[in-house]
Amino acid sequence: MKVRKVTPGKKKRSTSRKAKPTAANTKRQKLSAGSGPEDGKKIKSFPIVGIGGSAGGLEAFSNLLEHLPTDLGMAYIYIQHLSPSHESFLPQILQRKTRMPVIRVKDNTPLNKDHVYVMPAKHHITVTDGRLKLEKINKGDSVHAIDQFLTSLAPLYQQNAIGIILSGTGSDGTQGLMAIKAEGGITFAQDSTAHYMGMPNHAADMGYVDFVMPPEKIAKELASLIRHPYSVTAQHDFLLENKTGLRKIHMLMHSKRGVDFSNYKQTTIHRRIMRRMALNKMKDLESYLQLLKENKQEVDALYQDLLITVTNFFRDPGMYQALTNKILPSLLKNRKPNDPIRIWIPGCATGEEAVSFAIVLLEYLGEKALTMQIQIFATDLNEKAIEKARSGIYPKTALQNVSPQRLRRFFVKSNGNYQVIKTIRDMCIYAPHNLLKDPPFSRMDVISCQNVLIYLEAALQNKIMHSFHYALKPTGYLLLGKSETVGNATDLFDHPSKQHKVYTKRLVNTPLQLDFSVRNYSPMIDLPEDETRHTITHAKEPDLEKETDKLLLTRYVPASVLVNKDLEILRFRGATSKFIEPASGKASLHLLKMIKEELAFDLRTVIHHAKKEGRIAKKEGIVVGANGGSVEITIEVVPIKGSGRDAFYLIIFREQAVIGAPPVAKKAAGNRASQINDKRIASLEAQLKEARDSIRIITEDFEATREELQSANEEVLSSNEELQSINEELETSKEELQSTNEELTTINEELQLRNSELREAGDYAKTILESMHESLLIMNYNLKVKNANRGFYQTFQVTPEETEGLFLYELGDRQWDIPELRKQLKMVQTRGISFTDFEVTYNFPHIGRKTMLLNAHRFPLKEGSDTMIMLTMRDTTERRQMIETLKENEERFRLLIQNASDIITVFDRDGTVKYESSAIEHVLGHKAEERVGRNINMDPIVHPDDLKIKVGLLKESIARPKENVYGEFRLRHKDGSYRMIDAIFRNLLDDKKINGIIANYRDVTERKTLEQQKDEFIGIASHELKTPVTSIKAYAQILESMFLKVNDKKSAELLGKMNQQVDRLTTLIVDLLDFTRIEGGKLKFREEEYEMNELIDEITEEMQRTSVKHTIEKKLDQPVKIRGDRYRTGQVLTNLISNAIKYSPDGGKVIVSSKAQDSTITINIQDFGIGIEQEMARKVFDRFFRITQPTLNTFAGLGLGLYIAAEFVRRQDGKIWVKSTKNKGSTFSFSLPVNTNK
Repeated sequence: MKVRKVTPGKKKRSTSRKAKPTAANTKRQKLSAGSGPEDGKKIKSFPIVGIGGSAGGLEAFSNLLEHLPTDLGMAYIYIQHLSPSHESFLPQILQRKTRMPVIRVKDNTPLNKDHVYVMPAKHHITVTDGRLKLEKINKGDSVHAIDQFLTSLAPLYQQNAIGIILSGTGSDGTQGLMAIKAEGGITFAQDSTAHYMGMPNHAADMGYVDFVMPPEKIAKELASLIRHPYSVTAQHDFLLENKTGLRKIHMLMHSKRGVDFSNYKQTTIHRRIMRRMALNKMKDLESYLQLLKENKQEVDALYQDLLITVTNFFRDPGMYQALTNKILPSLLKNRKPNDPIRIWIPGCATGEEAVSFAIVLLEYLGEKALTMQIQIFATDLNEKAIEKARSGIYPKTALQNVSPQRLRRFFVKSNGNYQVIKTIRDMCIYAPHNLLKDPPFSRMDVISCQNVLIYLEAALQNKIMHSFHYALKPTGYLLLGKSETVGNATDLFDHPSKQHKVYTKRLVNTPLQLDFSVRNYSPMIDLPEDETRHTITHAKEPDLEKETDKLLLTRYVPASVLVNKDLEILRFRGATSKFIEPASGKASLHLLKMIKEELAFDLRTVIHHAKKEGRIAKKEGIVVGANGGSVEITIEVVPIKGSGRDAFYLIIFREQAVIGAPPVAKKAAGNRASQINDKRIASLEAQLKEARDSIRIITEDFEATREELQSANEEVLSSNEELQSINEELETSKEELQSTNEELTTINEELQLRNSELREAGDYAKTILESMHESLLIMNYNLKVKNANRGFYQTFQVTPEETEGLFLYELGDRQWDIPELRKQLKMVQTRGISFTDFEVTYNFPHIGRKTMLLNAHRFPLKEGSDTMIMLTMRDTTERRQMIETLKENEERFRLLIQNASDIITVFDRDGTVKYESSAIEHVLGHKAEERVGRNINMDPIVHPDDLKIKVGLLKESIARPKENVYGEFRLRHKDGSYRMIDAIFRNLLDDKKINGIIANYRDVTERKTLEQQKDEFIGIASHELKTPVTSIKAYAQILESMFLKVNDKKSAELLGKMNQQVDRLTTLIVDLLDFTRIEGGKLKFREEEYEMNELIDEITEEMQRTSVKHTIEKKLDQPVKIRGDRYRTGQVLTNLISNAIKYSPDGGKVIVSSKAQDSTITINIQDFGIGIEQEMARKVFDRFFRITQPTLNTFAGLGLGLYIAAEFVRRQDGKIWVKSTKNKGSTFSFSLPVNTNK
């Protein structure tokens, strides 16, 4: 046995190396930045996609990633509801679904295209300045992670913000989609494929979702959006290219919806229009304009998009603090109880701001709010938003800025949402209103117009400022948004507080100019009587009809009062003092507490009948005392149905007749009948008085009972509030349980995926072990074999029964019982130090002499289990033999190189010399060891003019791995002279990988000198031969004509053949001259403009005259003028056509065709002759190359014709090539650029 000791390796650390995915680098047009309505707000350069999910969201997002192209140029941020107590494996799970890098967000992580970002547990994510910021979640914080991220994304990225809501319970994400849509972004929600529909459905029901579809279609839609002009067109370019179309859309919207958007901020308007175009998959404005003309629903959709409806509760906390600390104390100082507080909130959207004002007022006033009349007029153009505001219902996500105390006091839970209490709903009057066209309200204490002016041009802002100035009381306040000012209206308003945008009215007279043009929509609001009256006084002329009505109402209308269902007096009409008077004690407007005592009983009875029967009730003949006499009164109760379910009653009082005082008896004594009557009357009056007293007592008892019942009712209400509070606590507990359930669902999803991955990994490991060629043993701590893989049994030809359960040293013929191996395994057992490549050579039973490399590692199978030892054995017998053979070959190769006469150099890929043979000392006089380590770019022995050539040969060799690259350059000898080197470069390949480049240098200085002398001789000889040959041709032509004159045809024919040979000799001389000029760099081109088809016609006609057996056919494209050397191009045509004729010895057809395309013209000369073999076809343009085939007669020539033709073409920036099939013919082609400048 032969054992080679190997130094044991250190204990291996368990490392997990991830392959870093590479995102495709796709060039895309840069998205241009634009500015939003607020200064300084900029759109970033590429789209950001925010994806929110909860229970079931991980599966949906994985599906989306699998279908999502990896080169869209977007960044993707996935927000998931995570358990704070559980470590998330989202990055590892999602990385398996995409080639894009998946990154767990850290604070200040930069956003990059084609990357996926995942939030960590216990944190919120927001985006600021192209970076992701982390905010730690504190215990007790309201967790709306999706809303928080999307609302931070929307204002920064505007139309480049995309929001997606996937499976999950609750309503997180709805507010975020609202913000994105308001800024011009695109929104998606998962369809019924979601496992939990709460989040997607809630966002869709609120109207904030553009597309509802499954995840795979969302991925496809994202790919479509990135190619839409909405994503790649700058706002400025869109405006310049579509001025007319945009103007038409403004006119259409004005005619259809009565709103002129032309003076709104056009950047916002254009962004909304482009958004609608993208949603409808339309790329040009004309098509979209046609859609608007044909589709009313799209007009409504665009109208809703153009009306910005973004608002929040307590949006600017500082402003509400100023309202509480400064504005309200000032307004309420010395204020009369009957003077109502009037507030106007234009652009109220869905009412959050109006409710916020109402809450602050009720908190500030306390119990005074019961006696103080408060009117909050909230108006907006968007009628849908107004309808929602009137309902007063908001999702929980919209109440993030509302404190828990305010939520309990001012909101009531309703079907999972929250509704504002009735007190506030009655206080807020919502109505559609156009700030630019409708008359303003008047006598306002406060106007709050926040984030409306930023969407309007300066002229409209100024007009609105005049309206606000008119609407405010002299002591009124104007509140604006953080980014807004009064602009040019500083003469109308003062700005006492520089900290907040709070303005006061300046007492200046300004004419109010309003546009009262006819509108095609209904009146905006029914103003109260005093509001109407005040507005009328500002008309240019008095309205006589209304003044007349006012006079009649004041003087002649019957006395009446309007009461609600609780009999609280709302309005007085006519002279009611005869019937109603204030009661002593606490002030009250309750009808039964103010009615005169003698009418109370009858009034109660009539009201009871009117309520019960729902129709007019009346009682006549009620006698009451008046001015010493009696008056008959009629009471009529008329039910009036108000808006909603509220009922009202009009109580009308009428006097019928006056009954005079009873006459005084004129006589002291009357007759007895008269006395009896008097007694009877007195008795009846007494009984009546008693009855009335009884009724009064009953009534008082009834009132007492009523008050007791009312007190009991208040207790019931109090109990109801307590139950409601308990219910809210239960709801909160339910939400907490629901949140915990979502977290558990997410954890369960992760665990299922991890278990699936674990199963796959187990199967994978088992498959690997079974398919391993290496032998593997698993042993316990005591080296008893637990099991082995198939490779072990096959290699050593043993069975499991002969292996499992035995000690390692008992296997076979105890071949493993080696002292050195025992020592190494002892280190593994006791200290966990692995060893590698322990070599054993042994004559094993059954398999003979083998060399094995052993590796051992210690590991626990699972936590708490016994330690196991894995021993692998690799048969390296063949490898060992190959190494020995390789050593022998290396020695042989070294001797070969050392004795070679050529210089052998080996470079690495960077061009650094790794080896140079000793031949360099014999050839150039340099030491080989001095050359090692030098880089080709700084080689001192290369001629400065040839350094680029040598470097280029190396680069070309790397670019062509399997080909030899040839070249020549000069190297400096030790004595200072330069030697011409013929070099061959070839790559050293190892499994297609370039490990280096080997170069062979041969000194060809003497050969080059001989070639130069030869070229000079050829040039001189051909030049000297040209003159006598010309003379011979002339003499021959003269003799030929003389013989023809004397009719000596035989002699003339011989002279004709002589002329042909002279022509051939002339061609050879011309070729030699051209060749020497080319080689000597003296070839000149005469540039001119010529028409290619004319040149082809000229050459083919001349060639046709000299060829009897062949037909030259032309297929020419349209005439094209080019600029170049007409004569040299003619030589190329002549050479190629003559070759086509020459190599088609049996005659036939030669086709000359031309094709003009783009900036080149291509000429093809096709023959149907013998063709050329593929190997020869690659060399036909080399100098001195002649085609030789066994079946081909040898034609005279030097092999220079095609070489010269190719040079003529290349030096005019053209290309020349050949396609040939043996025995079928050849097609020679060349192309020249049109208008070549040489």
